[in-house]
Amino acid sequence: MKTPSRRGRIAAQLADLKMPGALEALDEILVGVAGGGTTAAEAIEWLLAAQITLRNSRRLQTAMRSGRLPAVKTLADFDFSFRPTVKREQIDSLHEFGFVERRENVVLSAHPVSARPTWPSAWPLRRQRAGAGSTTAPGRLARGGPRPRDASISASRL
Repeated sequence: MKTPSRRGRIAAQLADLKMPGALEALDEILVGVAGGGTTAAEAIEWLLAAQITLRNSRRLQTAMRSGRLPAVKTLADFDFSFRPTVKREQIDSLHEFGFVERRENVVLSAHPVSARPTWPSAWPLRRQRAGAGSTTAPGRLARGGPRPRDASISASRL
């Protein structure tokens, strides 16, 4: 039975350790070692760095998928002609982080978007989402506020 080569043994050990990044970089590193330009310590460092790089990139990809973020886009992909109110120079200056060096504050604001419906036909729906069983007139609190008959009594006492 033929004994596996040193490269084969190292590859098998990296596979057993589940280090695919180091396994991919193995041949290139062994060429450097055989040529005499790489020391053993440097080779180990490069193997570990290759594994860490692969692990970090996979972790980032997994986080992006699990975050269910929309497609990754860059500023180069943004169509400034579609939104003429967005000033390209201002966005570019924010992208360069010059405000950090100048120690300035940046306030980003947008038009407020309500997550709750505000039209009268949706008031019973808002109340139902709050956990109340019946509908009340607009302006009443969904929980903890005075009941309509209590409000009339307290109003008459004033």
